Amino acid sequence: MHPVYLFIGQSGAGKGTQVALLKESILAKDPTTRFLDIETGSKFRDFITGSTYTAGLVRELIAQGKLPPAFLGVHMWSHELMEDYDGTTTVFLDGTPRVADEVPLLLSAAQLYNWTIDVIYVEIGDAWAHDRITGRGREDDSHEEAVGGRIRWFHTSVEPAIELLKQSPLVRFHAINGEQTIEQVHQDIVRSLAA
Repeated sequence: MHPVYLFIGQSGAGKGTQVALLKESILAKDPTTRFLDIETGSKFRDFITGSTYTAGLVRELIAQGKLPPAFLGVHMWSHELMEDYDGTTTVFLDGTPRVADEVPLLLSAAQLYNWTIDVIYVEIGDAWAHDRITGRGREDDSHEEAVGGRIRWFHTSVEPAIELLKQSPLVRFHAINGEQTIEQVHQDIVRSLAA
């Protein structure tokens, strides 16, 4: 059985960086490892720049400070699994689940594929998140109101999803202190996964 890693945490926690480092570490041990990367956040950002009717509706919701419906995130990762997962790759999930409603659907996929998911929660506080978000230079991170909205969204939407993941027998949960150097976070992840 090939591993499945799910990275979750606040915006600015460095999840993408830690995904890249863990992949390097895995490849150092087995250069033949193949990966399936499902990064919902970037797919979602690409989607809402589109010209479809649905993309326009979602842009309006976001402009009003509302969350997009859960089915969009589920469609993005489930479609990719159905199209690209062949049972022989190591799976990396980043940005999923975004809300508690997604958790049972993700766990139903885990049951189908006979997965145990290593959930890596890169844990940072709000001040750290604020500093990291505003320092990374992305267009959607440039307004103070948007940054505050991302932090509030994490607490109201993502934290309940994390609590549900913790309770699942299909999950091995790893809480990692993200307020360290990049290398220290990576080493803590590797140690926790090996334990």
